Amino acid sequence: FGTSPFIRRAQQKPLGYAGDYEMMNMLYRPHHTEGASLFAKVINLCAATEVAARANINRVSYLTEKLRVLLRAAQARGGERVRIASIGSGPGREIEALLEGNPELGPYLDAMLIDQDPRAINYCERRLSPLAERTGAKLHFVRESVRRLLCGGGTIAQTLGPRHLVYSAGLFDYLSDRSFSALLATLYQAVAVPGQLLVGNVDVGNPTRYFMEYFAEWFLIHRSRDGLLEKARMLRPTPQALRVEAEPLGVNLFLVVER
Repeated sequence: FGTSPFIRRAQQKPLGYAGDYEMMNMLYRPHHTEGASLFAKVINLCAATEVAARANINRVSYLTEKLRVLLRAAQARGGERVRIASIGSGPGREIEALLEGNPELGPYLDAMLIDQDPRAINYCERRLSPLAERTGAKLHFVRESVRRLLCGGGTIAQTLGPRHLVYSAGLFDYLSDRSFSALLATLYQAVAVPGQLLVGNVDVGNPTRYFMEYFAEWFLIHRSRDGLLEKARMLRPTPQALRVEAEPLGVNLFLVVER
């Protein structure tokens, strides 16, 4: 299994954790036949197309559509830019997909991409800055540690907010229940009224869980729909609405908090 570049990177964790920005790039590439031999390519293809991997790819489309709806509404109003923030942004693929597919929406976007890995932030800056220049989007690239996000409280909320949309696609999968609740409350304070907070988390029914853990040594904290809603009910002030959505395969859940 280690002959697969995708699985090998998950096992070796060169940046300290599985699921880093380059692993996400491996998933987002159109072809997954990387490897030094035919066998390695077959194993890599299997690993990069199993259910959880496809669900991970699906969440890019899910987030891109969320952004597109918000920006089209702003365009129709002829109003100000939509202020968003991506926490644990990774390669920022949804921003790239949005600006490539709908360059006319660039003038209505003000996005802050935050990640603790300087390489991820540098990658986003190199990849997305030319797109921003061509489309008129405003992009801000911020390196910030999870520890500071958890402990910064009002400071982080002031840095981010008010934002019409704050989202985190893959960070909360690695947080304990206590850290989950703390970061959720911090990010909630940065959401404008009205506005939304989206938090992704892999469902407890993930059919690829044991493959990920035993072969790739990739461990996530899985949560249920009810568990996500229960954490959001503790937020103050009380949210206007709560619900859980999912990408088409139902593996990546998204807690949606409306303020």
